[in-house]
Amino acid sequence: MRAAAARVASGTRARASPRCRARAASTPPRAPALVISRTVRAGERVEHDGDVLVCGDVERDGAVRATRGDVTVWGSLLGEVEACEPDACVRAIDMRPAALRVGGARWRLSTAKDATGRPAVARAAADGVDVVVCDENVGGDCSTSTSVRRSSLLTGAYIGAVGLALLVAPAATFSILFNAADITSAWIRVFGVLCVTFGAYYVGTPLYELRGFGAESFYRSTVLGRAFVFASLCVLAAFERRARVGLIALGVINALSASVMHRALERGRDRE
Repeated sequence: MRAAAARVASGTRARASPRCRARAASTPPRAPALVISRTVRAGERVEHDGDVLVCGDVERDGAVRATRGDVTVWGSLLGEVEACEPDACVRAIDMRPAALRVGGARWRLSTAKDATGRPAVARAAADGVDVVVCDENVGGDCSTSTSVRRSSLLTGAYIGAVGLALLVAPAATFSILFNAADITSAWIRVFGVLCVTFGAYYVGTPLYELRGFGAESFYRSTVLGRAFVFASLCVLAAFERRARVGLIALGVINALSASVMHRALERGRDRE
């Protein structure tokens, strides 16, 4: 399975269940791995003192608990799962658990969009449970973390806010760090447009990644970003007569490049 990844959610810390604490108090040898070559049905509870491999699905209202090992579901994980050890992990081909606990930390689906429906690995983290979604479109390890996506969103919001400030109040914003008299307001606003565009890249990439576009996420973000550049520069050209030709030329170039990228992306998906 080829994989690139995006960690899609972090849960909140929770106390380990009494059953897990009781097991951790003693340290007998770990039991051999338990292989279940069928689906764990609704209402069924499976508990094992070692690794658990389910070659099937875990249905809603079904539950699997590994008190001293990992849980791997070679199918759809729709029910409850718990791996008690802090260094354990939970893997599933289709990760949509009703409830998931690792090492005392808990992650629960809050909205439908959190249900990945794709291969994923869950591990305990400092702030809860990190679920790493494996994208089949790209090769590599599952390595893009929730913190990376969060950082990208914050960076995009910051750059976008700066860009909007430059568009609305170019002289006042630019003069915070520079001498606004050194450059015309038209080109300050162009810089604002670019800032908003870069912000869109930072915000759009993790959002598209969550929707399953994988390596295409950045490229799709550039299509929207360059379309915004075209529209913004055309609006600026209507008010800035001295720079009208240059603004329109830049806008058209961005519109054409966005169109070419969009067609290339759609052709790629049609071939799949």
